[in-house]
Amino acid sequence: MMSKLGVLLTICLLLFPLTAVPMDGDQPADLPALRTQDFEPERSPWFDPVRRCCSQDCSVCIPCCPPP
Repeated sequence: MMSKLGVLLTICLLLFPLTAVPMDGDQPADLPALRTQDFEPERSPWFDPVRRCCSQDCSVCIPCCPPP
């Protein structure tokens, strides 16, 4: 029984190698603006200089402030 499972596992790995699974590096970035060189959250209109974070949602400005 174990040898049959081994043969089945070998066949499955040959047909569908682990390299065919997409890795995290292949996924698009959630926030492409963070990848640019000129991204400065301090210049955002929602940036709170006292708390050093943005008062808006994280999809709008990074780093976003923790909820109160």
